[in-house]
Amino acid sequence: MEGVMLNVKALAAMKDMTITELADSCGINPNHLKQVSAGNVTMTGEDLKRLSKFTGVPGENIVTDY
Repeated sequence: MEGVMLNVKALAAMKDMTITELADSCGINPNHLKQVSAGNVTMTGEDLKRLSKFTGVPGENIVTDY
């Protein structure tokens, strides 16, 4: 996946999950992750680490702003 940039919706789809399911699996507040996905708030560094660890996608390949 090197060089491929993925957003929250793409990460959820990659795992065949909803954003809520992805958030729950990563220990992230689902409402916060939905707001990140909508571009209304910025993802925290901790959220980025959790998403990266769960999905196997390097943090630098996860788009945090749109």
